Amino acid sequence: MTDPRTPDLRAAARELHAAGLCVIPIKADGSKAPAVRSWTPYKVAASAPADHDQWFGGGSPGGIAVVYGAVSGDIELIEFEGLAIREGLLDDVTEIMEASGQPIADAWAAILSGWVTESPSGGRHLRARVEGAPIPGNTKLASRIAEEDEYTEEERQRLREKPGSRIVRVLIETRGEGGYGLVEPSGGTVHATGRPYVRLAGSPASIPVIDAEVMDSIRTVCRMVDKLPQPEAPKATAPRPAPPRPDGSLRPGDDFEARASWEEILRGVFRPLSTRGSETYWGWADGVGGVKATTGKDEHDRLFAFTTSSEFTADVPYSKFGAYALLNHGGDHKAAARELARQGYGSRQLTAVGSPLSRPAPVAAAPAEVADEQEHQEQAATETKATDAGFAYADTFGLPDSVRTPYDYRVTGRGVEVLSASGENWQRVTFAPLVVTATFEDPEGDQYVELSWIDRSLGRPRRISRIVSRETAKRGRKLIEALGSAGLPAVEGDARAVERWLAEFEASNVGRIPSEQLARWLGWQDDGTFVSSPDDGIKVDVPFEEQRGPARAHARNGTLDGWRDTVAQLAGFPVPRVAVAAALAAPLLKPLGLNSFTLDISSRSTKGKTTALQVALSVWADPSEHASAMSNWRTTLYAIEKRLHLVRGIVTVFDETMAVTDDTLIDEVLYQLPMNHGKARSGGAFGNMLPWETILLSSGERPALSFTTSQGAAARILGTTIAPFGDGGGPAAAAAREGVLTHHGHAGPEFVQYILSGLAQPNGREKLKERHRVLVDEFRGTGDMTNRRAPMVAALVLAETLACRTGLLPYDPLPFDVWRSLFTAHSPTDNRPEMALDVLREYVAGHAHELYTASRAALGERPPYAGWLGVLSVKDGAPEVALLPERVRKVLADAGYSLDAVVGSWIDAQYVKTLKSQRPAHLLPRRFDGARAKCLCFTPSGIGYGDDEAAA
Repeated sequence: MTDPRTPDLRAAARELHAAGLCVIPIKADGSKAPAVRSWTPYKVAASAPADHDQWFGGGSPGGIAVVYGAVSGDIELIEFEGLAIREGLLDDVTEIMEASGQPIADAWAAILSGWVTESPSGGRHLRARVEGAPIPGNTKLASRIAEEDEYTEEERQRLREKPGSRIVRVLIETRGEGGYGLVEPSGGTVHATGRPYVRLAGSPASIPVIDAEVMDSIRTVCRMVDKLPQPEAPKATAPRPAPPRPDGSLRPGDDFEARASWEEILRGVFRPLSTRGSETYWGWADGVGGVKATTGKDEHDRLFAFTTSSEFTADVPYSKFGAYALLNHGGDHKAAARELARQGYGSRQLTAVGSPLSRPAPVAAAPAEVADEQEHQEQAATETKATDAGFAYADTFGLPDSVRTPYDYRVTGRGVEVLSASGENWQRVTFAPLVVTATFEDPEGDQYVELSWIDRSLGRPRRISRIVSRETAKRGRKLIEALGSAGLPAVEGDARAVERWLAEFEASNVGRIPSEQLARWLGWQDDGTFVSSPDDGIKVDVPFEEQRGPARAHARNGTLDGWRDTVAQLAGFPVPRVAVAAALAAPLLKPLGLNSFTLDISSRSTKGKTTALQVALSVWADPSEHASAMSNWRTTLYAIEKRLHLVRGIVTVFDETMAVTDDTLIDEVLYQLPMNHGKARSGGAFGNMLPWETILLSSGERPALSFTTSQGAAARILGTTIAPFGDGGGPAAAAAREGVLTHHGHAGPEFVQYILSGLAQPNGREKLKERHRVLVDEFRGTGDMTNRRAPMVAALVLAETLACRTGLLPYDPLPFDVWRSLFTAHSPTDNRPEMALDVLREYVAGHAHELYTASRAALGERPPYAGWLGVLSVKDGAPEVALLPERVRKVLADAGYSLDAVVGSWIDAQYVKTLKSQRPAHLLPRRFDGARAKCLCFTPSGIGYGDDEAAA
């Protein structure tokens, strides 16, 4: 029975579909993310009622969203955040709209009375159907700097780590082409607050139709309430006050700035519409359209134009002198200064042309000084000259049609050029068109830009794009060094010019260049989302070139049902099933708080080890040899660290331990893996301590543990020497391999969605941890090694159990006894304690003369040069070798073993005697050569010494 409190999403989908809107389902985990593997297809083709029946049938919890843009009939959303509503911005914007003339005022009134939704945060969602031009993409129209008392804990930590970070609160933004927004009746766990979306007015059928030009004016008005400090502009466009003259006289431009009014300057271009406080809003002089510019926004009383159709560059601040020079002298500041001086501005006057020059007085000056080169540079630095945008950015780079070329630059097929300081010629900046095509922000708040250029090295033009950090984009030399091998069309000598061009281009197109979320790795992101594949709709740009191939290999092919049919054939083969469980367990490491670990499968080469690993890898990626997701041990340590660094919660596979060229490489990897980061490299080298979070699947004819001298490594590795497909499993292995090459990449993302939905429930994480704790207790044993491995075994068992319960795995979970038989404390691959004891046995046999005995005492033998190794005596009728711990520690250390790492296993195997009354229990007192010392006392099965008579 459907819970009456559950919103009827199916009915909502019918209403929205009837109004011509494309809808998609939303997850019920508070992430507001689409509940489909990829929602990209629905940006171009609307979902169908059959999709709605599947998504919203049965009263399943979740939310519903509308995809905006052309797919929904050119619908655009304007969202006022709850913060904007509380601060009165909707009222402010409405006041400006009403002062902007009838077309804009009427359109805004229609939007306010159309379909209006209140968001859970108290915001307003307003919609309009735009007619006459394509809708731009998602755009932030107004923001402000966050107040200190608004910071979240994550933001405070970000400021502690990066004190210069800017914490921003978005106030007004749009959802346009390629965007989506949640709608009523979504509620409950769909939003982090638990509150619902509520309809305040209208319905999807009452969305008003707005002319594209009027809609552009509405967006412009919304931009006027933006409260972000203006970004630092390049030197050529940043308005700055000129320093006072040494003689105290006033420049013509400074005098004009103080005396002239904006109404005089802008007459014939703009007319004042309304004034609020110190800020005046301006529209076209002929009365057509709404607000196009504003003055008095800051203490400098600069002009900011919002339209791209005037002589002024949009969003660039103009002083009164700069505006006058542009409107009356084509931007020639020297000519403007001369004319103002002739009109009487400034403390000095220009002498009439042709009149005799008199000797200058101490305060006076020659005519040329009024508009000398210094004057020109000081005044001209505030604004730039306009040139036609000219370049087809939309056709070449896919940018919006509104993107324009900054003043003093031009872009052609030959490259980017900048106007020289004299204004007489063009100077080359790049050898091909180079622009910023997107900006990104990752979950940590770090910013990146996508640079694109046209490359003709292969004889035909092609677009190349690369993503770099904003820091790199601002440092020309570093940028050219980073992208030179990718064909960046610039040379080091032009580095400063390139960085300035990119800054100018981005500053001139704020709000026009697309902005997206960015992931730098696969798996868990810092904001709690999970990116399984570059196909998930989030841009993935890995930091190392070597990671691009493996990242692309994490893709889907075939179907989930086809993959299930394939793995159903593994029901009778425990080892491949364990490998699949390990692949599914990788995303559980983070919520369970476990470190990375290794699962090692070693056996003869013809028993299907590689196939078992391919089946496991198919949970997430293409397991074929050419797809790069499956790696080989024949590589370098740094390359392995980069491969591990690609994932946080996704399995990593390395095949063929025997292919390794240096045994110490496997040793270092097995030691470093549980630390969840790579080696520290001196000098802060790039790639220093690369982080990861993964389960490493390894295979080979030789156990991975046999390569390592790292102490305690056996406690961090689950190893089995059982052949994955046994003696008669060849046909099953071949069928499994063929199946996963066709069907792969589905199971992992599906399992993660199940995990996310569970974590989103009340106490979801604690419930998951409790299930894991129960399993850990189940797999604890009497030995220290078994206890240390229990959390890893429990994670695999938990993953398989959950996947079987949801039907993701088409078989019953393995019995606990099977798991115990595969991974015990004394597995054949865990032979280090025995190997260490063999070293000690050999040493004792070769240094018997260093053992103190009663016969040596009777003969009066002096201690050997190195001192006594221990004592040989008869206890309970059997010979006993008792060794001094420090001598044992040194012997083992010389052979690459640690006494502390193996003594526990010796005790478990009853190789060493213990006595509960002693502390520690395995060090027992023995007397020899007139002294009493605590020793490691070995049983005959530990270190035997001939027969009783020989011992005596």
